[in-house]
Amino acid sequence: MMQEFSTEFTAKNLTGNAGLTHFGRFTAKLGIRRLLDELISIERGDTATYQVGDIIMMTMMGALAGAKHMSHMAFLRNDSVIRTLFNWSKFPDDTTFSRVFKLFDHLHCNELSEVESQARKKVWSKKWVGRVTLDMDSSVIGVTGDQEGAEVGYNPKKKGQPSYHPLFCFIDETRECFHNWFRCGSAYSANGSVEFMKECLARLPKRAWKIFATCAGRLRVKHACFTMQQT
Repeated sequence: MMQEFSTEFTAKNLTGNAGLTHFGRFTAKLGIRRLLDELISIERGDTATYQVGDIIMMTMMGALAGAKHMSHMAFLRNDSVIRTLFNWSKFPDDTTFSRVFKLFDHLHCNELSEVESQARKKVWSKKWVGRVTLDMDSSVIGVTGDQEGAEVGYNPKKKGQPSYHPLFCFIDETRECFHNWFRCGSAYSANGSVEFMKECLARLPKRAWKIFATCAGRLRVKHACFTMQQT
């Protein structure tokens, strides 16, 4: 006869987000927090509990761990191990995250992009493949509620739903998101695509390049990619 038994988990100081520690060490080597403090011009008062750099770093960790909404940050807020490892003695609530990000305007978004660029230069200075495939695409992201910038446009999944229609550029060799443009949902697929490509090329290291293969999907530049090699 099979005997009934029960299991009980009583261990403490364990976390399901231990992988974040590796990313934390990586950001520390790149000096991400220092770059945020130096380049983001939003100033918080001396008495502010959380600086902009704190909020961005926590949001990065949350997004990496799977958070898709500010309310999802609760799983980090309740993770005592992660908070101890990253010296987060205090952790903001959802409204604090939203309040800080509302301070961002176009200038600050460009400053955040410069932080990303500076960090990428440090990585590429250690290892550079000499050949990159820039994969450019647009995507439709439907939203609910009254979201700023959301407009009705082409939406294959939910017609008539307000959405965003951003442009993305990925590097196939490293699988990194190289550049992106935010656009409202009513934007046509090719809107701004030429200017977007120029910005992508300007972000590459200042070396000589040659394009040796090109391919494109639809002529409206819904999807296009080309490979470049250092000469």
